[in-house]
Amino acid sequence: MPWLEISPGHWQRPLGENESMIKWIGDRAHPAGREHWSITAVGSFVLSGSVDDGSLFTKLRDSWMLLRFQHPSIASVAGTETLDYHVPNTGALEQWADETLNMVSGPSATAEDLIANLKPSPHVSGFFLPHTKQFILHTAHWRTDGYGALQLLNAFFEALASDLDPATVAWGDEPVRLVPSIEEVLELPEKATPEIQAATAECLKSGALVAGSIGLPYNGAPGIAPGGTRNIRRTISESATVSILSACEARGITPLSAVHASLAAANYAGSATSPNGSGHYTSTMRFSLRPYLKEPFNSAQYASALYTGSYMAKVPPSNSWQENAAQYNELYAASLGRGFLISRRQFATQILEILKRTGDLGPPRSEIDISSVDDAEKLVRRFYHRGGKDGEVLEVTDISLGIECLAKETYLFFWIFNGKIELNLFYNEAFYEKAFMEKNMDNIEGALKKGLQIESS
Repeated sequence: MPWLEISPGHWQRPLGENESMIKWIGDRAHPAGREHWSITAVGSFVLSGSVDDGSLFTKLRDSWMLLRFQHPSIASVAGTETLDYHVPNTGALEQWADETLNMVSGPSATAEDLIANLKPSPHVSGFFLPHTKQFILHTAHWRTDGYGALQLLNAFFEALASDLDPATVAWGDEPVRLVPSIEEVLELPEKATPEIQAATAECLKSGALVAGSIGLPYNGAPGIAPGGTRNIRRTISESATVSILSACEARGITPLSAVHASLAAANYAGSATSPNGSGHYTSTMRFSLRPYLKEPFNSAQYASALYTGSYMAKVPPSNSWQENAAQYNELYAASLGRGFLISRRQFATQILEILKRTGDLGPPRSEIDISSVDDAEKLVRRFYHRGGKDGEVLEVTDISLGIECLAKETYLFFWIFNGKIELNLFYNEAFYEKAFMEKNMDNIEGALKKGLQIESS
């Protein structure tokens, strides 16, 4: 069902089934003051010219309001079954900005510590660290995905580089840009047809691959509660990145397939459940659904939307790195078929029913899984011009992407930005030691360079 204006300035639609499923997973951590799978996108930037922190924050605040105008769904509020959006008057807009945008001062404040202590929020939140010139966008996962989070970060920087004043835009016009659910975009019937039921059953089969999968050893002390989410970041040098990309091209595989194969090798190296080389490695094949959507839903205009899907795939311990890279490459290249797309509503409905009935989808998993946005410069530009070509230049010097993980499962994020491969490994500090996760990152990088016959640098 589309967005409807149920009273003047008050718009509403039902939560989509995929939004409801991901929201249920994230909300389970709310009693502990956390949000499982919440997304953080970080952009480090420099702005030419002389601007003090106070004046810059004023510009950031205006840009934050403009981001809401362009992407109003960041200010929608989820109920049990519905999403609600209220067109703001001046006072409500100022209050929303006060509640959702924060400046985190102090030379000792770091993005890593801030992310480790983030709390759930009914809206998308922004944080500015003036001493490091970092902007952090934080959102519940049910609102968007990795691609969308970076597109929102890009839209924020576009607003920062513009001369628009949020007081002069036509508030009340923005509801036309409220995002529909993936089920609405794909025009899926509310009642599953026999074709959809068969397609859903086929999609659910991949979940069985989790059984018998290897995992990392973790702190399993009775009653241990999740701590903060931490990360190990590894930047591959520009020269090494060039060598890796050239080696991938020569072998006919994508960089993502090579990284995925390297992650499989690292999981086997660090596994607690495969000491003798037995057991398979199961991981997630993640796809953005945006390329499969009709215009305009395949554009950055719908950044604040959950348009993603996945299935499970396994590789056996007998496979070589080259065999795994070829297998992942074939799966990524095959993309998604009609059956996968038409099953999105019914698949989410059945998964949520299982979660509500059992509390989980099976035994705790402790492998390192993978997520990627590939070439991040397609999502976040590096340069923005304020006031025209000869005006101030805003340069994005670095970006980062990750999620909050409150379970024993950990996640490797992969992207390429500014000519360098970036690897970011997220884990919960209650279950893993930093030194152990650094070793896992060493294993990933080592397997990547060894598999592609690249000298370490």
